[in-house]
Amino acid sequence: MNQDKSYAIGIDLGGTKIIAAIVDQHGNILRQANAATQTEEAAAAVIGRIGDLVQNVLDDSGINISRIRGIGIATAGIIDTQRQMVIFASNLNWSDVPIGVILQERFGVAVQLINDANAAAVAEWAFGSARGTKDLIYVTVSTGVGAGIISGGRLITGVGDSAGEFGHISLDPEGPLCVCGNRGCLENYTSGLALASRAREQLLHGVTSSLLVDNGNDLSRITAREVGEAADRGDILSMTLMKEAGYYLGVGLTNLIHLFNPQVIVIGGGVMKNGHLLLAEAKNVIRERSISRMANQASIQLTTIGAEAGVLGAAGMYYPSEREMVEV
Repeated sequence: MNQDKSYAIGIDLGGTKIIAAIVDQHGNILRQANAATQTEEAAAAVIGRIGDLVQNVLDDSGINISRIRGIGIATAGIIDTQRQMVIFASNLNWSDVPIGVILQERFGVAVQLINDANAAAVAEWAFGSARGTKDLIYVTVSTGVGAGIISGGRLITGVGDSAGEFGHISLDPEGPLCVCGNRGCLENYTSGLALASRAREQLLHGVTSSLLVDNGNDLSRITAREVGEAADRGDILSMTLMKEAGYYLGVGLTNLIHLFNPQVIVIGGGVMKNGHLLLAEAKNVIRERSISRMANQASIQLTTIGAEAGVLGAAGMYYPSEREMVEV
């Protein structure tokens, strides 16, 4: 790798917002720009907007494209890293979109795609509190649930770049039908959507909660964020729901510990911003259910990176501290 190329560009492509940033080898963000995704537009228009953001951060920083190692793109959905293509992303309404090829043609530098949970794992591994750890799992608890897994210093992506669908491990084979086609998936019990849905269900059955007053008796306004904030204020229903979600997350994390024997599990995502009750319950479950020696080897901690995980992880693919983790 040419060490004169001092920077990489990370792009976090979400369903509502696009973030582009120039990142140096220490994880410092030199320039950052964002724009609305506008998924109602054609993919070509969205990719054009991404390209414009890249050009903006280059212009604002005064850094020539010749000093850029490559562009990394973190996105949800099913991707094909070999063809630099988003195969399917429901949040973008995309199917078979060759985003990497288009941007590579525009800027003349390497482009790599990475799943957003994998990007967060790389960000923690390259720049976060778990820097250099050879066995790390990043778990995101947000609208959905996912995981990025680094084992033996290698990012595990699977044959189709789809490894780490942690939210779709089945905890109850007779449980509710999941959008993935399985039943009783972890995501049905622990995700932000599940928390909000469970809260509305309980309120419809007459359970008393400050959530109703706080949202003007409009159940449709209740989100996982409101549940977490109400739990922090001592609302009994919200506290119960957060603990229930923590129980199921703990069961899932126990499975990960037994499967991968990680040194560090980092947990992030929007639900965890008010997730201390959830995390405490998950840790209790791990202590009760895990093989003690394996549980004791796994440090479980909240992310220290936060909203920049996507761009840092996407850029971080060009800064591996060990060459075997990602090929660039």
